[in-house]
Amino acid sequence: MSPSVLRFFIIDAFTKKAFGGNTAGVVLVPHWRDIDHSTMQSIAGEINLPMTAFVQPKTKEFGKVYTLLWFNAVEKVAFCGHATLAAAHVLFNILDLAIDTIEFDSPVGLVPACRGGDDDITLCFSSNPPEKVQPTNSHYVLLHALVGEQLAASRKVTFYYSRAVNDLLILIETLEEQELASLEFKSSPEAVVASKELGIRSVVYVTSGVSHGDKDSVARVFNTGSSVEEDQVTGSAYTVIAPLFNTLFGKSTLQARQCSPRGGDMKVSLHGDSVLITGSAVTVVEGTLLS
Repeated sequence: MSPSVLRFFIIDAFTKKAFGGNTAGVVLVPHWRDIDHSTMQSIAGEINLPMTAFVQPKTKEFGKVYTLLWFNAVEKVAFCGHATLAAAHVLFNILDLAIDTIEFDSPVGLVPACRGGDDDITLCFSSNPPEKVQPTNSHYVLLHALVGEQLAASRKVTFYYSRAVNDLLILIETLEEQELASLEFKSSPEAVVASKELGIRSVVYVTSGVSHGDKDSVARVFNTGSSVEEDQVTGSAYTVIAPLFNTLFGKSTLQARQCSPRGGDMKVSLHGDSVLITGSAVTVVEGTLLS
């Protein structure tokens, strides 16, 4: 393989079947290769997936510790859970590393990843507990954009904010999974303005107080910015949901479902100041980048 060629993969994360979960590109960078952030951004823009992870071993061999950076199509990203799972999947299941535990040196610190049974991988992130907030008109604009005023009026709704990841979490009680999955986000200039006024990265809609079969948490997540778009499965959101559900409901372990159109599943466990997120991933494309 030419020294200028980079191995590249498209991975569906938090799913056991292709075309489910959330999609991420994974680019393997040799330890000796020096790629600046501008080049990484250009590659991520060319790939044009929800997220692209750049993985580089710290040593000559593919060993235990790797540098990990995340980019979407337009900018470097501070935190991405599903692309981390995708990166670990490539190392464990495609490169078939001889070890069962690796570590990512990432913008959020050192992230351990452990290989389990049935192709599951467990990631360890810092817990990001949210604080309850007094809602303003902007909060209600974002609530009504998905849930609608009539349905929202018939449910108990509480707003939380995690400063660490800059996420707004809207807890909607007694909303069934089927109801949440069927709702259509009504994007509008008002919703975009509201998200900018609050200065948030994402808005997380999560339900509680009803039976979801074998699921303890059901959620949908929308990224904010110049438009408000759904994130199909969002690992980072569960670093906020896990400590909140532990405080409110005494649950330290959650079977979680993100009921977006593609859908995704994970097991989430709170251990002190850490959140363990376990999920699976599927390889969809393997190729090379002629950069």
